[in-house]
Amino acid sequence: MDKNFVKNLRNRFPQISFMDQKGESYLDSASTSLKMDIVIETLKQIYETSVSNVHRGEHHLSLKVTAQYEQARSDVANFIGAEADEIIFTRNTTEGLNFLSESLKSFLKEGDEILITEMEHHSNFLPWKHLASELNLKLQIAPITSEAELDIPAFEKLLSSKTKIVSLTHISNVTGVINPLDKIIPLVRKTSSFIVIDAAQSISCISLDVNKMDCDFLVFSGHKIFSPSGIGVLYGKKSLLEKMPPYQTGGGTIFKVTKTHTEWANSPAKFEAGTPFIEGALALAKVLSFLKAEVNFKEVLNWERNLVRLSEDSLKGIEGICFMGSTNNRSNILSFIIEGIHSSDLAFILAKQKIALRAGHHCCMPLLQKLNLKTGVVRASFSVYNREEDIKALKTGLVKALDILKA
Repeated sequence: MDKNFVKNLRNRFPQISFMDQKGESYLDSASTSLKMDIVIETLKQIYETSVSNVHRGEHHLSLKVTAQYEQARSDVANFIGAEADEIIFTRNTTEGLNFLSESLKSFLKEGDEILITEMEHHSNFLPWKHLASELNLKLQIAPITSEAELDIPAFEKLLSSKTKIVSLTHISNVTGVINPLDKIIPLVRKTSSFIVIDAAQSISCISLDVNKMDCDFLVFSGHKIFSPSGIGVLYGKKSLLEKMPPYQTGGGTIFKVTKTHTEWANSPAKFEAGTPFIEGALALAKVLSFLKAEVNFKEVLNWERNLVRLSEDSLKGIEGICFMGSTNNRSNILSFIIEGIHSSDLAFILAKQKIALRAGHHCCMPLLQKLNLKTGVVRASFSVYNREEDIKALKTGLVKALDILKA
């Protein structure tokens, strides 16, 4: 990615100038991203001039905002290669996965199997674990290799005629390992399984096309891609959404209701009960439209992966440091431990030096148990607004932290 373009793009994040003045480095984008200026502008404009509900009024403000809300749905669909009526607005990735675990019940029977992997975030682990327990299904968990990559042969062996749902992350939020969906999805297609992709970590750095991927469902959160928290997206193939019952019921979900009969609205209306986060959807769409028009995602991923490689090269001389995952298959995440040092102690001292990153189990306890990492890992995660100066700050901060902890 051209450095001038990165500089200009970096200027689209108002918080960056604030952090630069304070000498702070933000290395926690895998948790949540900084917000673009167009998010702030969109929210301000709505709250100042356009507050109204959607799908519930005949006055000019409601009609205007309803049209903007449905255009936002189209813009989000365009970003991932979907149709507008295949996009359901949720609160976040977690809600999207809980939505699916509830609404796909009608397709399952006792003895069916669900296949996930050892690298899943709790959001893509607990809903399926709960569903399996509730319906007496078998939860299969595909193992990872010594490089923390998915064991593809073992994954394939777990697929069978009993497998009805396969749900996996695109990018591990702990190791940054990228799952090769182009190899995995064709394997799943040999069965009658539904394919669910957790794109929470990949949405901001990889160009996604749900038709080319051939997934049945895909979920992501707006706050991972420079947009507000509280807005998320669930993509589902129209043919499947039409057969699925609503996740929640209430205002906006019905075509007709009497004391004895309910007729559901068509998708996506039947899946969006109550007043949605209107302004969040509009702000998310603004960001995605900008990125679609102005940003090459291959260059974004290359920029962020280069920062990860430079970070590993810079830190590898530190005594006792060990990096998680495959060096050649990381995205924008670099997780590590330092032998004999608790990850939370490191993160706490780095925070005192104005370096924001994350430590702990990262909502992936089964993965850390597999890796025998009892005290968690430290995770530095990079985005388009990060620079080599952040790497220098991380190196300096770690050296100082170790001096303090070993004193």
